Amino acid sequence: MNIAVFDFEGTLVDFQWQLKAAMKEVYPLIEKCISSCNLDREIIARADYCRLYNYLQKNIFDPDLLKETINLIDKVFDFFDTDATLRWNLYPEVHKLLNNLKKADWGLALDSNVGRKALNRMLEKFSLDDYFDLTVSRNEVSLLKPEIEGLNRIRSFYRDKFSADQAFMVGDSVTDIETARNAGIKVAILVNGEDKTERLLAHNPDYLIKNLAELENIFKLY
Repeated sequence: MNIAVFDFEGTLVDFQWQLKAAMKEVYPLIEKCISSCNLDREIIARADYCRLYNYLQKNIFDPDLLKETINLIDKVFDFFDTDATLRWNLYPEVHKLLNNLKKADWGLALDSNVGRKALNRMLEKFSLDDYFDLTVSRNEVSLLKPEIEGLNRIRSFYRDKFSADQAFMVGDSVTDIETARNAGIKVAILVNGEDKTERLLAHNPDYLIKNLAELENIFKLY
């Protein structure tokens, strides 16, 4: 069974998340655990929002402190999710592409670092609910992409229908490329999303596309 796993922001809708503003709010919130847990400030300073989240999950061993810290970060991320919902626009090719893939019996899933509340609101607003067999948000996993916890949930959902050589990740970022590589599946990346084209090319996606309509020809190969 052919399966396409889509990212959400920057892939089905335009990229609107305020990354720098969100991280500016997160850093003061984690100062307590940086000191008490001897975390690496250099790693934290280099990390983007998802890699910071994953670093904290893996390196704070006090369960109460971890829960407190992640809850604080989730509140910030939820705020910026909500902020992005005010501006997200659905790409014009989305409905035609998903309709055609469903008609061709593709399995369709969604793996997003966006929180469940905002994701559900947008899936309903843009009439996307019925296309996806399974959607995974930030709130269903402990580790965000590029870790493959979300993809493993999708793999488990499809069971023996999920074959790495028939599965695709569709995204817009280096994070999505790394997620696909970590899962051993192919990846198609849309430009003009989270990362600049030059950075995307440096990470060698299987396909680099200018719009989602290009996927129809690519997927016919499979």
